[in-house]
Amino acid sequence: MMFKPEALDALDGGDVRLQAFSDFLAAKGHDPHDTQGSGCMCGVNNGRWDQGLVNTSMQDAQRAPITFRMDRLDVEMFTREGKAQGRPFFLKASKIASCLNSGLNKGGHRRFDHSSGMVATPGTLEPGENLLGCMCLLPEDRGKSGYVKLKVDYTPLIAAAILPGPGASQQTGSGKSDLKQIVNIGPLEKGEARYFLLQAPAGATATLTLAPAQGLALFTADKWRPMQSEWKAGNLTGAGPLLIMVRALADKAQGALQLALSWNGSKIQIPAKPAPARLVSAGKPASRVFKAYMLGMGNSSVKKSSFDPGIKSPCCSGEPR
Repeated sequence: MMFKPEALDALDGGDVRLQAFSDFLAAKGHDPHDTQGSGCMCGVNNGRWDQGLVNTSMQDAQRAPITFRMDRLDVEMFTREGKAQGRPFFLKASKIASCLNSGLNKGGHRRFDHSSGMVATPGTLEPGENLLGCMCLLPEDRGKSGYVKLKVDYTPLIAAAILPGPGASQQTGSGKSDLKQIVNIGPLEKGEARYFLLQAPAGATATLTLAPAQGLALFTADKWRPMQSEWKAGNLTGAGPLLIMVRALADKAQGALQLALSWNGSKIQIPAKPAPARLVSAGKPASRVFKAYMLGMGNSSVKKSSFDPGIKSPCCSGEPR
């Protein structure tokens, strides 16, 4: 990348763990050459800017980490004085996935399709992941100056692996069945979590143990709980469907989750391959609004510049609203 990622101001509402970033000009609204060497671009962006989104859930120890699914982006432009100008437009979910389809692997960021994640689709941000793409105003507005309100509609989720899964061993005797499975976890970064959804046979008793647990902690809940304190901590024996969270208390944390199931009845079918991660609701859909500055040279100048107003990009062909 030819710029240092800078945080965009958030204007109101939403989950503060969803943050946005861009280049110096879009974030600060003035020529980066005015600062001592920060930035390496000229003082105009002509309605085009690099837009990044990042999930900072790992840094919040009070709340359980979540995944953000991007549902829609709304773009509306204003003058510096806050008067609406230009034509607002929106990008639906399918457009988001095709335009914000890059990312950074630097400065504590990792791409949406990083190998450590469970869901590799560009419209979905797991904890610590980011999306990046070039966005544009509609062609007739690309020479104007002011700022853009970028409204991000999202749905909070968690990505949970299904247990029991491949590698489980089971046996049956005297009408009773037992199953055991060990799942290796990590290394994880501090604050990162792995979720599991236990789908046990009716009446089954589950025993969950984390051993070894180098910097990891085990938590369980009967359903999604947003606050970390609402989860039961430590090894557990219980019955019924369970959500399981293994969270890192330090960097490079790793260990093994040990599951033992016991129930009355015959064996169950164990899948040969891991099932896709189950996306579980972690709250109601919501929105977050960010501010990105536009500095243009005027429509007549833009037509003569190297910033082609007819640029073709999935992020530059939104639907007017």
